Amino acid sequence: MGKVDLNFKPAVPVFDANAELGRRHDQRNLKDTPEQIFEEMSRAGVDRALVWHPNGATYDSMEGNLILQELIHGDSRLVPQFFCNPSFDDFDVFTRSVKDAAVRSIRMVPHYQHYPFREWVVGPWLDWMEREGLALWLPAVYTVFGNTTELNAADVYDTIREHPHLNVVLSEIHYSNVSWAVPLLKSLPNVHVETSRLTIADPVNRFLEFMDDSRILFGSRYPKSAMGIHVYALHHMGLPESTVRAICAGNLERLLGMG
Repeated sequence: MGKVDLNFKPAVPVFDANAELGRRHDQRNLKDTPEQIFEEMSRAGVDRALVWHPNGATYDSMEGNLILQELIHGDSRLVPQFFCNPSFDDFDVFTRSVKDAAVRSIRMVPHYQHYPFREWVVGPWLDWMEREGLALWLPAVYTVFGNTTELNAADVYDTIREHPHLNVVLSEIHYSNVSWAVPLLKSLPNVHVETSRLTIADPVNRFLEFMDDSRILFGSRYPKSAMGIHVYALHHMGLPESTVRAICAGNLERLLGMG
């Protein structure tokens, strides 16, 4: 058994690309307050976190986004990510709210919200995101009340191919999604991957066999998963320091226009 460093601290800045903040309607999160996420960040050595509110997916995107802003209360350690439902939201109202809040990334869950991720539904929204330099997060799976829905890979491929200048992040890829995620990542150079559910053996090095380190982002999936274990793992994969630095923070900063 390898030696575990109980005094481990990250050697690079860390910016979590996938953290949930706020109370869910379908289950009780033991950690759903800003104070609790700050405690977790301090323990894990995470400097900042990109956060989203679950109500944005399960109830109403605009309400979830407003609650998120109230929870963050202007604290720079928490960077807001807004939910969007193109089949329901008012385009002008939503885009104005993004501009007013200086939000730089959008999260969509078409598989859970039952709209096809096709050009005739999401095209105008993706055009707008390309023009504004915003990044899109697409969770591979989304679970509510124990029921899991999965992203339609064919829809994602066909639609994102029409938007080559849009930065897209495949989030929460499970081992069962690897069979379609790998060829999709090989085919679309503007698609990135977030690491929180990559439980296959030596995942980062396997992805580096066909893509460069600028397309991989550290994410924790907090509070479902502790931040520290993911940070620790990235520091013990035998990766170059420059790669660890890029994955832990640099790539996310670039996608959000913060680097």
